[in-house]
Amino acid sequence: MTKDTLTMLKRVMLYDGIILLLSAVVSMIFFREYVIALIIGIIIALVNFLLNSLITEYTIKASQSNVLLLVMAAGRIAIAAAFALIVYNDDMVNVVAYLIGYSLHYVSMIISLLIQKNKR
Repeated sequence: MTKDTLTMLKRVMLYDGIILLLSAVVSMIFFREYVIALIIGIIIALVNFLLNSLITEYTIKASQSNVLLLVMAAGRIAIAAAFALIVYNDDMVNVVAYLIGYSLHYVSMIISLLIQKNKR
């Protein structure tokens, strides 16, 4: 992986960790029964992001066909959907908490981008 990619991944992971801790604390205070779904959502989004970075980097370097990239993207979507089904547990609010956690990962990406932009 390139140095820039590793730096970006480390920065996003740091902000994901901060958001994970803050959202877990807030959820423990107000929505205790949905903390696990929220945490799983953030973790799955981060793992999905890391896998996407690795797969894209490998595909570009190996000059493989785009079929591998497409298959891996479908696999990552299937994993995220499978965890949503596992979290469901006959309570749709669990899925909402999972999706909120998943979406919080994008907040960390935006924060990382804004901080990096301001440093330049």
